[in-house]
Amino acid sequence: MPGRPRRRYTTFLVAVTPERPRKASRPVVYAVMKPDAEAALEAVRGLAEPRAAVALVGGLSTRIAKALKLKPDEPRAV
Repeated sequence: MPGRPRRRYTTFLVAVTPERPRKASRPVVYAVMKPDAEAALEAVRGLAEPRAAVALVGGLSTRIAKALKLKPDEPRAV
Protein backbone atom coordinates (compact mmCIF):
# COMPACT_ATOMS: atom_id res chain seq x y z
CA MET A 1 0.00 0.00 0.00
CA PRO A 2 1.71 3.19 -1.14
CA GLY A 3 1.91 6.13 1.20
CA ARG A 4 0.81 9.63 0.54
CA PRO A 5 3.01 11.44 -2.02
CA ARG A 6 5.52 13.83 -0.48
CA ARG A 7 5.60 17.45 -1.51
CA ARG A 8 9.06 18.49 -2.59
CA TYR A 9 10.16 21.94 -1.48
CA THR A 10 12.86 24.12 -2.96
CA THR A 11 14.37 27.12 -1.19
CA PHE A 12 14.08 30.26 -3.30
CA LEU A 13 15.64 33.68 -2.77
CA VAL A 14 13.25 36.54 -3.53
CA ALA A 15 14.28 40.23 -3.55
CA VAL A 16 11.89 43.05 -2.67
CA THR A 17 12.92 46.49 -3.94
CA PRO A 18 10.97 49.53 -2.73
CA GLU A 19 9.25 51.62 -5.42
CA ARG A 20 11.01 54.81 -4.44
CA PRO A 21 14.42 54.01 -3.06
CA ARG A 22 15.28 56.30 -0.21
CA LYS A 23 18.82 57.31 0.53
CA ALA A 24 19.60 54.31 2.76
CA SER A 25 17.03 51.78 1.54
CA ARG A 26 18.23 48.59 -0.12
CA PRO A 27 16.46 45.56 -1.47
CA VAL A 28 15.45 43.00 1.16
CA VAL A 29 16.09 39.36 0.24
CA TYR A 30 13.83 36.64 1.63
CA ALA A 31 14.46 32.89 1.70
CA VAL A 32 11.27 30.87 1.35
CA MET A 33 10.65 27.13 0.95
CA LYS A 34 7.91 26.45 -1.59
CA PRO A 35 7.13 23.77 -4.18
CA ASP A 36 7.64 26.17 -7.12
CA ALA A 37 8.94 29.64 -7.94
CA GLU A 38 5.53 31.20 -8.53
CA ALA A 39 4.35 30.17 -5.07
CA ALA A 40 7.51 31.68 -3.56
CA LEU A 41 6.91 34.99 -5.32
CA GLU A 42 3.29 35.09 -4.12
CA ALA A 43 4.32 34.39 -0.53
CA VAL A 44 6.74 37.31 -0.51
CA ARG A 45 4.35 39.65 -2.35
CA GLY A 46 2.07 39.31 0.66
CA LEU A 47 4.83 40.79 2.87
CA ALA A 48 5.91 43.58 0.51
CA GLU A 49 4.43 47.00 -0.06
CA PRO A 50 1.85 47.06 -2.86
CA ARG A 51 4.05 48.92 -5.35
CA ALA A 52 7.38 47.28 -4.49
CA ALA A 53 9.20 45.24 -7.13
CA VAL A 54 9.43 41.52 -6.30
CA ALA A 55 11.88 39.31 -8.20
CA LEU A 56 13.29 35.81 -7.97
CA VAL A 57 17.07 36.14 -7.55
CA GLY A 58 18.30 32.64 -6.78
CA GLY A 59 18.05 29.65 -4.52
CA LEU A 60 19.69 27.91 -1.59
CA SER A 61 20.93 24.38 -1.22
CA THR A 62 19.19 21.95 1.10
CA ARG A 63 22.23 21.97 3.35
CA ILE A 64 22.12 25.76 3.83
CA ALA A 65 18.33 25.73 4.31
CA LYS A 66 18.74 23.18 7.10
CA ALA A 67 21.54 25.20 8.69
CA LEU A 68 19.27 28.27 8.72
CA LYS A 69 16.46 26.10 10.15
CA LEU A 70 14.01 27.27 7.48
CA LYS A 71 10.51 25.83 7.57
CA PRO A 72 8.17 25.35 4.61
CA ASP A 73 5.82 28.24 3.81
CA GLU A 74 7.62 30.62 6.20
CA PRO A 75 9.49 33.50 4.44
CA ARG A 76 12.51 34.78 6.32
CA ALA A 77 14.69 37.82 5.59
CA VAL A 78 18.32 36.84 5.05
